[in-house]
Amino acid sequence: MTARLLLAPWLLLGCQQAEVGPAFDPVDYTQTIRASEIAFDMVWIEEGNFWIGRSEVTWDEFLLYCDFEQKEEVPPGADAVSKPSKPLSWTPYDRDWGAGQRPAVGMSWNSAQKYCTWLSLNTEREYRLPSEAEWELACAGAPAGPLGDFAWYENNSDDMTHPVGEKLANAYGLHDMLGNLWEYCRDPFSDADPEQAVLRGGAWPEEAELVNARSRLPFDDDWTLDDPNFPPGVWWIPDGDHLGLRVLRPGPRNK
Repeated sequence: MTARLLLAPWLLLGCQQAEVGPAFDPVDYTQTIRASEIAFDMVWIEEGNFWIGRSEVTWDEFLLYCDFEQKEEVPPGADAVSKPSKPLSWTPYDRDWGAGQRPAVGMSWNSAQKYCTWLSLNTEREYRLPSEAEWELACAGAPAGPLGDFAWYENNSDDMTHPVGEKLANAYGLHDMLGNLWEYCRDPFSDADPEQAVLRGGAWPEEAELVNARSRLPFDDDWTLDDPNFPPGVWWIPDGDHLGLRVLRPGPRNK
């Protein structure tokens, strides 16, 4: 089914006009998802002129978008942006690790981008995936201490994700930029294939060598082979228990 996408003027402009001007002083803030009590923190990165999520998107946040029971209690409704159906062939969607403040896992690149569109419509602020350059800036290089103090990876994860924010934050105050889940970026892996996603940061099953600010993971179509739908992998990735996302909000563009 083709969804009807409604783009508000603020979304086309890329930021709220009320927040642009010489008096604008960017600060960290907490964003509440409209018609819910769910909120998340956004951190201002002066060098990049953007805000980025303090943590990866959690199940508490992502499940409001999924709206599996079709209650449509959290606006916008299905007429504004398409929403994923519950994955039936590889449930539970949370891999039996738990939902809540654990990072949302297993969505497709399409699903991650549509979540950002839904969140933008809901909050009347522009949210999107970070570019690779933005992600790398926010990652702030190597951790200032042992990797295990900052990241969930093969040596300490117990073969699962963990609730966001349990490890030390990086120099910008961001949690889990390394480890827990690989994070989708806005860019493709290469210009040769604009449909192949790239992910950054490493994840819970990876060896320490892959959990760093430079590692790039190309999306592998083999992760979708167990999806009975055609085309496969539109919303969910059956073998995507290492894939997640973090949102970015661009800063004012007249600076």
